[in-house]
Amino acid sequence: MTGPEGPTSAGPGGDARRQPLLRWYPPAWRARYGDELLAVLEDEYDGHPPPSVRLGLVRGGLRERARQAAVTGDTAPPVDGLRAGALMVLAAWAAFVVAGASFAKFAEHFDQALPHSTSAHHLPDLAFTVLQVASAVTGVLVVGGAVLVAPAFVRFLRRGGWSSVRGHVVRALVCTALTVASTVPLVAWAHHLTSQQRNGGLHWYGAAFVLWAVVVAVTLASWTVVAIAAARRLELSRTVLVAEAVLGAAVAAAMAVMVGAIAAWWGAMADRAPSFLSASPGGAPGSPWDAWLVVSVTVMVAAVGVATVGVVREARMWTRMRAA
Repeated sequence: MTGPEGPTSAGPGGDARRQPLLRWYPPAWRARYGDELLAVLEDEYDGHPPPSVRLGLVRGGLRERARQAAVTGDTAPPVDGLRAGALMVLAAWAAFVVAGASFAKFAEHFDQALPHSTSAHHLPDLAFTVLQVASAVTGVLVVGGAVLVAPAFVRFLRRGGWSSVRGHVVRALVCTALTVASTVPLVAWAHHLTSQQRNGGLHWYGAAFVLWAVVVAVTLASWTVVAIAAARRLELSRTVLVAEAVLGAAVAAAMAVMVGAIAAWWGAMADRAPSFLSASPGGAPGSPWDAWLVVSVTVMVAAVGVATVGVVREARMWTRMRAA
């Protein structure tokens, strides 16, 4: 039998493209090798492999998807690897934005917790200013990258590319509508609350805010998926790809600067206003290891790590392109 993704057979496990065990693998791989692998699993485990084998299938599928997406390996053309590195930076930046927004909410009104002396304010204020400037620069870089690929995106839509990203766009629009619908009543509610109630004093508001933040994060992730899905299909010139790679490296560097600024701010606040970090009552001893802060910074550090891997990928592919 021949399907849209290549020859398949109704072997012991049925159509390999529809087997949950193989959903981790790319469609083209399942069409070519799926039935053979299902036959092996049927012979060895009667179609019910143990958890260790299932985990191995997941790892293998993810490796194969990474290879086909040109994220790893050297089989893909250098231009595809260059594009993949830039998209890794974009995905890392989206995660960084979510964690950065969480940190910004945590650090709100930190100046009020510091002693009145000018020296106590100097380092945390400077670190926060560096963070804000680097954040603005990163936003400009990302917008610049989007402007560079806009003509290619228009050509992609004119060639009928809309059908390949329509599902992603619809999901992103639904998430956006939910974000708007939840933002309006939350803002109206916040205007009727005191600062103390908005910052942990009213648990119902806190729960609603966390739920709203999750919706916003999912919305940002959805639009990032749209951007990546479209960017993988665009026909970009070598000049544009190189420019995107340079912008990606600059974004990764700015993210690293922001993490450094947050580390400096954190250290200064731990030294001069530790009670702020753990939301302790005024005058009470505080701990610098607040869970909210630790999780936010951990996500940002992980995002910088992913972005760094993307930049290394870009550099490696650029070297191959020059040598070709």
